[in-house]
Amino acid sequence: MQFYPIHINIKDRNCLVVGGGKVAQRKVNKLLAAGAAVTVISKDLTPALQELVDTNRINKLRRSYEKNDIAGFFLVFAATNDKTTNQLVVSDAQEHGVLANSADGADKGDFIIPASCRVGHLNVGISTEGNSPALSACLRKYLMAKLSCITTDSVALIAEKRQQMLASGHPKHEAEMKALIDELISQIENNNVNLNSIK
Repeated sequence: MQFYPIHINIKDRNCLVVGGGKVAQRKVNKLLAAGAAVTVISKDLTPALQELVDTNRINKLRRSYEKNDIAGFFLVFAATNDKTTNQLVVSDAQEHGVLANSADGADKGDFIIPASCRVGHLNVGISTEGNSPALSACLRKYLMAKLSCITTDSVALIAEKRQQMLASGHPKHEAEMKALIDELISQIENNNVNLNSIK
């Protein structure tokens, strides 16, 4: 199976996470970082998830998943430690035309979440389409180490130059933007990473 790579705007979109363990916690944290409105269904929650409930950052239903729970959600994440429940969540989502991700593997849901490296608005996704998560994880560590030499300000400056170029159409701004990109890439190339230190 070949996946279609996409970055999607989920700001203020209703997203459901079924599960309350560490896998669910990771899903919730990424959804919140992207501005989603998150609901969690689980009898038990990690302390970190409970804190998010207590501070009203996420909604919760402290019970087992039920079939009609899927209605009204944009994305659904099946993140329990029970494969039967996860498959039920995915099946229900597909019946309702809702995209679902399953913690049980790439072939169990509609989409996968790549390992990602972020510096400001620079976001690099890494995926083996579910075939080797360990490789994705190692590459993520390597790229994060390589990208550690650049800053959010340097990424933002390139974006600013792009806006100037689009607004004015002046070749000077395009040249300045390209020079900043070249400098940033040079910094990354010259950032030597010890492979033994990132395994």
